[in-house]
Amino acid sequence: MKLVQTTKQFHLRWSQKTVVPPVAARYLGAQSHPIRPKIAHMYANRDPDTLWWRVQTNSLDHKRVVRSWCARRVRNAFRKALRDRGYDGEGRRISQSTDAVEPSSQPEPGLKGSVEIVVRPESIKEKFTEVLKESSSLVDTVVQLYNQRNSKPQRKPGGGKHQAGRSNISTKKD
Repeated sequence: MKLVQTTKQFHLRWSQKTVVPPVAARYLGAQSHPIRPKIAHMYANRDPDTLWWRVQTNSLDHKRVVRSWCARRVRNAFRKALRDRGYDGEGRRISQSTDAVEPSSQPEPGLKGSVEIVVRPESIKEKFTEVLKESSSLVDTVVQLYNQRNSKPQRKPGGGKHQAGRSNISTKKD
């Protein structure tokens, strides 16, 4: 995952591909672990066309109760920021109209990839409104990155370069 934004309260890491979190990867790597089949089943059936996001509080040197409170607060703020921009908690587009006048129209695509929000110690002392404001900034960054990735033209094999010995310009005189 690539570090794409740092704010006063958070570090944002993003990948355009879905990435299995380190804790799940640890269980998947242990062939004899009793929870491995459950984790393998969960990630085999998880929708890769959604946004896989998580909050990491390992950088906080506080008791577990403080880390879990902080993670819950950031998760709630991030979900609210997604909802405010028209996405559900997994990055799928929420339909804006309730009338079914155009059933043939394709739904707008949602966000895809993986996001990791690393909580910095400064976040503990901030009010929820500040956490929400910075979470909104993170969601804006994720949406912008996703749109940039999808707006790039797809390259053709060979890169569109001329092959050696061939030219599109004719040099023969008639």
